[in-house]
Amino acid sequence: MEAREPLRCRADPDAYVADGVRPPAARELCAGCGYLDACRAYGLANAELWGVWGGTTRRERQALRRGELGDRGPPGWRLAA
Repeated sequence: MEAREPLRCRADPDAYVADGVRPPAARELCAGCGYLDACRAYGLANAELWGVWGGTTRRERQALRRGELGDRGPPGWRLAA
């Protein structure tokens, strides 16, 4: 996906692949991004194991794919499911 605006994840990619990123930190990294839903959808559809995708951590994406989070998922996650 080619972005029309500067993306924080491209400016500091190491912050997005750090092991052990907690959900609040993941959401903060992606806050305000115009590609949040598309990025989350990609991370879910491609079973990304590393990094932050659309404001979600690896564990959140795994739980979302298994249907374990119910309504407790990150804001807007249903759009990407």
